[in-house]
Amino acid sequence: MDQPQKRKKVNESFEQDQAPKKRKCLQKYKDSYTALWPCLRPSKKGECMVYCTVCNSDFSCGHAGKNDCLRHVKGKQHKDLSQLKESYSTMTSFMKSNDVELNRQRATTKAEVMMCELIAELNLPLSSADTFNKAFKLMFPDSKIAGDMKCARNKATAILLDLSKINQKTLSDRLQSAPFSISTDGSNDITSKQYPLVVRTRDPGTGLVNSELLSIPVCTESASGENIFNIMNKDLSDRNISWDNCLALGSDNASVMTGCNKGVFKFVKDKQPSVFMSGCVLHLIHIAAKKAAGALPAIDDVLIDIYYFFNKSDTRKMNFKGSQDLFNLEQKRMLKHVSVRWLSIGRCLDRMLVNWDALKGYFKKEHDSLEKKKEAKKTKDTKDQSKNKSTTTSSKKGTNTKSVGSKEQNKEGIPQKAEPSYAEVKVETIFTFIKSPTNKLYAIFLSYTVKLYDEVLKNLQAEDPQIHKVRGALHSVMRNLLSRFVKPAAMVGKSVDEVQYTLGYNQKVDSELVIGNAAKDFIRDKEKNHLRDHRIVEFYKAARQYFINACNYIMTKLPLNDPVLIHAEIADTDKQSTAKQSSIEFFAKRFPVLIPDGATMDTLTEQFVLYQTQDLATELEAFDRVDEKWNAIGQIKDTGGNLMFNHLAQFCLGILCIPHSSAHCERVFSVVRKNRTDQRASLGDQTLEALLVNKSKPGNPCDNARKHSNATLDRLKSAYYNHLNS
Repeated sequence: MDQPQKRKKVNESFEQDQAPKKRKCLQKYKDSYTALWPCLRPSKKGECMVYCTVCNSDFSCGHAGKNDCLRHVKGKQHKDLSQLKESYSTMTSFMKSNDVELNRQRATTKAEVMMCELIAELNLPLSSADTFNKAFKLMFPDSKIAGDMKCARNKATAILLDLSKINQKTLSDRLQSAPFSISTDGSNDITSKQYPLVVRTRDPGTGLVNSELLSIPVCTESASGENIFNIMNKDLSDRNISWDNCLALGSDNASVMTGCNKGVFKFVKDKQPSVFMSGCVLHLIHIAAKKAAGALPAIDDVLIDIYYFFNKSDTRKMNFKGSQDLFNLEQKRMLKHVSVRWLSIGRCLDRMLVNWDALKGYFKKEHDSLEKKKEAKKTKDTKDQSKNKSTTTSSKKGTNTKSVGSKEQNKEGIPQKAEPSYAEVKVETIFTFIKSPTNKLYAIFLSYTVKLYDEVLKNLQAEDPQIHKVRGALHSVMRNLLSRFVKPAAMVGKSVDEVQYTLGYNQKVDSELVIGNAAKDFIRDKEKNHLRDHRIVEFYKAARQYFINACNYIMTKLPLNDPVLIHAEIADTDKQSTAKQSSIEFFAKRFPVLIPDGATMDTLTEQFVLYQTQDLATELEAFDRVDEKWNAIGQIKDTGGNLMFNHLAQFCLGILCIPHSSAHCERVFSVVRKNRTDQRASLGDQTLEALLVNKSKPGNPCDNARKHSNATLDRLKSAYYNHLNS
């Protein structure tokens, strides 16, 4: 019995040793720990571990859980690091407050810069900045920016000077690698002769072709072609701008600019042999119209006389208004005709024709009044002469002691013929002209014909690129003139330079000349209008000569078949299907700078022939400017997301940089006179240049089109300080 029992106890003891031990339970991380101590987070090292963001270390919470966390948080290491981090937090908040202050200062500087840009944009005096500062504070009392603005005239001048340098630097950097055209014209000033350099190039920001003022150098020597070129060349050289990138020289048609021997063009051509001389076709058309009018009476002189006769006399104006009331006419003053802008004659003629009868009645009355005065004076002089004769006769009966004195008195007594006054001469001249029905017929004809130039002048004065339309516009004017006096059979199937318009058998008969319906009606009522037959014959002869004179000048002076104008039509999207591949070859060979980086002749040719096969009407219908259209074409992609015409678009936008007239350059001079007025005659050349450079920058400051970087604003903030210490 004892042996089995002993064995049983041994077996039970063995089974107990072999049984698994009881598993120890550990505390896991709870979200409540973070709620109590925000610096604690779950650890990536295990469920029973906690991560402390203050100490940047992990510890276990498996033994006591919450107490483990409490023990860690109250530990010396955690407290020391927590205090240190609080100091870091103070520094961060300090830095944040500095950022807020910096942004507020930049916002104030931005407002000051915008105010200065508005002063330049609106041609206001710099002293207006003094008023603006006070006005803004009163207008916006709750605005912190308006309250912080401190920009009077001196600071505004400094900002504009520094901003113009920034704009000039940006433009110069662009011209160092991009194609451009340069235009200039002289400006006579009281103390200096200025030559603004206006460049025409593509703005990479907007993609548009714009004209911007680069600088206004002053010529201190004689204004010869070489001296003008020297100041241009120095300005470009100082800015590291190569003449190789210059496509064209734009100017008026003065010989000092366009001369082939000593003109500016000659010296530019030495630097850039391929440069295109872009004369002002507007001036040439203006001269053509004036040359044509040489076949007619001097109507422009009469218009000038009429304007100045009324200009300074309120009495004459009031009397003329009475004459207008008599004919039930609207009371409008006579317009001023400027001889150097000859095509302004159209509006002046229309106003004169409306008031023709009123003018005729007024000047007849003035003429009759003068005649009465002359008769009265003549009668008085006759009486005085008779009286002097009787006095002389009686003196002869006396002694001869004063015979010599009597002879001298007789000489003094003879009435001298007085010179007519200015008003008398003008009344006689104007009345002689305006009473003639033939002169009215000439005025009606000239008023009608001068309008045929208006459309082309309007188009070519536009700021957007028009070089692709110049040749078509010139041919249109020429064909319009020819069609008025040349038979259709002599023009059909021929270009305008092939029409033999001077041959009599190619010209229309008098009754078929296109002189305007008003002129024809006036001739039909010749008896009512007191027109004589021989005067009508003279009129038709003069009208025919008018057309011939205009055509002769256009054929001689205007570039009807210039190869640059011919090939520039490739940039006309309206001629997409008719443009020729040879135009690409022409411009690529003459101006290699037009070829975009990464493009070859094969690339341009492939994109061009593909462009001609595309229907782009839908993509282009939303745009008016041709450069906007080419920007849109350059963004077209194929099904694979690749740009189809990017190189071709950039190539054509370069062609559009060639100026079509000098209107953009003359706009600068019109602004010069608006800034340097009689009240601001002492405005310095440097300040004037800064105003015009900022004004010529594309975009309107009110449209938020001119954006400035933080670096620019920080620089302009200290512009006044730097200006004082320079």
